[in-house]
Amino acid sequence: MERPQLEVKNLRFSCDGRKILDVTYFDLKKKECLVLFGPNGSGKSTFLRIISFLQQADSGEIYYQGEKAGKKNRLELSRKVVYLLQKPVFFKGTVKDNLLMGLKFRKIDSPQQKQRLERISELFALNSLLDRSPLELSGGERQRVHLARAFILEPEFLFLDEPFNGLDVQFWEEIIADFYRIRKASGVTTILVTHLRQEAAFLADRLAVMLKGEIVQTGSLEEVFSTPASPEISRLMGQETLVEGVVEDSNNGFLKISARGQTVYAFGHQKTGERVVLTFRPEEVVLALEKPSTSVRNWFHGQVYELRPFDRMILVSLNCGFKLKAYVSRTSVDELRLTLGKKIWAGIKASALAIRPGYQTADIKFGG
Repeated sequence: MERPQLEVKNLRFSCDGRKILDVTYFDLKKKECLVLFGPNGSGKSTFLRIISFLQQADSGEIYYQGEKAGKKNRLELSRKVVYLLQKPVFFKGTVKDNLLMGLKFRKIDSPQQKQRLERISELFALNSLLDRSPLELSGGERQRVHLARAFILEPEFLFLDEPFNGLDVQFWEEIIADFYRIRKASGVTTILVTHLRQEAAFLADRLAVMLKGEIVQTGSLEEVFSTPASPEISRLMGQETLVEGVVEDSNNGFLKISARGQTVYAFGHQKTGERVVLTFRPEEVVLALEKPSTSVRNWFHGQVYELRPFDRMILVSLNCGFKLKAYVSRTSVDELRLTLGKKIWAGIKASALAIRPGYQTADIKFGG
């Protein structure tokens, strides 16, 4: 089995007596893009600075390609890494000058500089901008140059701290698509820090969730999004609690659950008689005026009690005997003629429900 390109063991860091990081284990595989995901203030940026050797941990071990980092080899190992700050800082001069600066520091010869500049300028569509000052560019163009400065160095490891934060939606969509394409083509081993689910979903080969300085779950995108390891991670992944119930029947992982006088079907390993909490993602909910004949197992009849804009979608909240939320397009709201008080059917596939051990004791209260 191939050893990870980066391993972190028992890494701890405190500031003014307050724990900032306590990471028991972390690894990064060759050529993967691991997204370090968590809310602001969870320690993600500090972790990235420490493994980039820009900050010193209180204790712990860091291994690059099997070599343990220490005082004698920190400088050598740090040269394998390009760490990209959230906000670009440019040198005086043109875009071309900024792209070549890192190569000159690393004493790359002129023919190589020219070759790399041509390739990167083509990849990031910068040819028309090379003779302009970065200060004259739009926010999206500056971020494109910022990323290009990292890739032109051809690092073994690329660490990015919220690289797309604050961009307009149009620029965000363009740059994130370009980044995905170029990173895949280059194969550079990458850690990307973000607190945005949509970035994690688009870019992650693997996801590591950080809360309060700890890596609390690591796995594939599907695993973490579908089966979060705790209620806190569930909320972070955008899941909502549907209802608490009791498993009535378990047949080879297909569960029949009694909840608030209704029957809910889901997949899980729980046994008959176990109390469970069902969670779901609102974007998995389907709304219909009439109950359709489809493969969707779970259909609930409910009354709309909230309609609220959410990003480019509308959040629809229903009282089905339990609280149920759905994200739908504005077009769907018009087509379904949704208004407060309207009765409507809501469907959720059994495979779209996640199951945790039961923990709620209080009844769920409804708004509006």
